[in-house]
Amino acid sequence: MRLSTLRRTLLLLVTIGWAICVPAQTPADLRLGDVLNGGDLFQLRDEYPHLKDSLSIGMLDLLARSQLGVGFNRPEEAAPALDSLLLLHQDALGAESTLSMAALRAMNLLNLELYAPAGAAGGDLVRALEGSLPFESCFGLVFIERVGKALSDVPAPRLERPDRTVTVPMRYDAVGRGHHYYIPVEVNGLERDFIFDTGCSFGCFVSERYAEEVGLTIVADSIPVSGMTVGFVKLAVADSLRVGEMVYHHPFFLVAPPDPEVDAEFAFDGVIGYDLLHAVGEVEVDNGAGVFRFPAQPSDGEPNMYLSGNIPRVRIEYGGEPFEMVFDTGNVKSNLDGAFALRFPDAVAGLERHATRHGGFGGIEEFEAVTLPEFRFLVAGCDVMLHDTEVVYDGADTATLLTVGSLGSDFVRSFRRLTISYRQMFIRGE
Repeated sequence: MRLSTLRRTLLLLVTIGWAICVPAQTPADLRLGDVLNGGDLFQLRDEYPHLKDSLSIGMLDLLARSQLGVGFNRPEEAAPALDSLLLLHQDALGAESTLSMAALRAMNLLNLELYAPAGAAGGDLVRALEGSLPFESCFGLVFIERVGKALSDVPAPRLERPDRTVTVPMRYDAVGRGHHYYIPVEVNGLERDFIFDTGCSFGCFVSERYAEEVGLTIVADSIPVSGMTVGFVKLAVADSLRVGEMVYHHPFFLVAPPDPEVDAEFAFDGVIGYDLLHAVGEVEVDNGAGVFRFPAQPSDGEPNMYLSGNIPRVRIEYGGEPFEMVFDTGNVKSNLDGAFALRFPDAVAGLERHATRHGGFGGIEEFEAVTLPEFRFLVAGCDVMLHDTEVVYDGADTATLLTVGSLGSDFVRSFRRLTISYRQMFIRGE
């Protein structure tokens, strides 16, 4: 069983891949338009520097800058590009892409901790779309509006840490058909083990039982999030959160209500997610020593990871072709999806289908799957072999998708030591 607490908080936060139609004036315009429409952010990163000085269409330059800024964790660079797109180029973008850019801008403001402007931007979009889209299609904007408004009167989070590497113990325990990584977290004098989860996209995710136990302050309710379904959580704050010698001041928490179906199979206190990992910048998972390390000085590395909805995706190579996989350490075991099966039918041919249960926030669902005895691929210059990897038939109906699954805790465990850098946007294994 795959258990991942928060698959995706936001629905309308796109990366790239729209049908951009502009009257190209130069070969550079044509090429950049093709790259943007192709949806490959790594290709955009590689080609944009060589094309930007030859562009004649300003909108294309702004689109590239906004996508690179958001994807490679440079929200301060994305902000002016998104502002200019919406101010100057709505007609050329068209209604659908304008909406996507407006949603992306609102979330970028939230990531910049500009809570009041983010809440206002999200609210404007909610009111503009009211009655024209079902709630399931725009709940992400409601999330931005309600979170932004609730946090506008709360001090922005701030990390305090010593000027040296911080080391904390690691726990690696069996859960369902895989394992979770746990890290000790102290709130209000009470220490509990939180799941280490790169797939948690906003704030810490905690149970209602834990929130009551440590005395978190609830500042909003009816916050929509997406897991297995769209549901509602509360938003809470605390004075501080401690991980080893690091103190994260004014953290916020998404508080999940009890779910008898999920709780019967898996109960948790909390999940460390994007906000803290972004603040510390880099973490080293040392499986040999059984510790997490947070270096004071970030290391250098070539980007092989980007963010989509604040969740990392990494570039892998399988069968001589490049793909992307969600990097989700909260996933107890890596899995492939229907896009993989469509692209590589020979890899799954003859494998017996079986039922599998995948769950998280919102419940548990059953899917058909096959088990790939060996899944071997290249990532970050390393040859990785995973065993007994499920290929889940999740309804994917196209073989053109770039993303083919999720790398979970067994992937992290396959290295003696794995460095995850949000500052430089790379993973590096040894």
